[in-house]
Amino acid sequence: MPAPPKTPRPTPPPADALAKATDALAVVRRAEAGDAAALPALRELLKRPGMVDGLGGNLARSAAETLLTAFAGANLHAREVVSAKMAALRAELAGPDAPPVERLLAERAVCCWLHLYHLEHTYAAKSSMSLELATHYQKSIDRAHRRYLSALKALAEVRRLAGPTVQVNIARKQVNVAGGPPPG
Repeated sequence: MPAPPKTPRPTPPPADALAKATDALAVVRRAEAGDAAALPALRELLKRPGMVDGLGGNLARSAAETLLTAFAGANLHAREVVSAKMAALRAELAGPDAPPVERLLAERAVCCWLHLYHLEHTYAAKSSMSLELATHYQKSIDRAHRRYLSALKALAEVRRLAGPTVQVNIARKQVNVAGGPPPG
């Protein structure tokens, strides 16, 4: 019987990368504790590509993470499955090379999607409840649904307004088709 293939050991990051990460973490911790002397170093740190999002500046993702934690709790399976679904929805809604506005609106739609279905799931999981609580859930679900539809509508509207203008010349007749609002 052949021996199982050996998996390569992951290479540890270079010592200087670990030192930089440790220094960055120290700066963040000092700033979190209110040390104003850490602000110049923190501002320099935030100039590095990806650091603003990496250090918590992406509030949309932070809100989505909070909702995901509320939904999944300690259930790692649910967290991973829903997180993967959210990533797929984000990619599907934004599309490849989406402009910033479309990426933001896609992120909003995904967050609204999670909030709506978290409420639906919570409501459906209740075996019984008071009329007052049921009414509260229904109102919450209705509001979440409106926000979800509003986010999707805003994304569709931005895409429609940004659509390409196409001009087709056929013989002596000219037909213009524009992606903007209809004349009138």
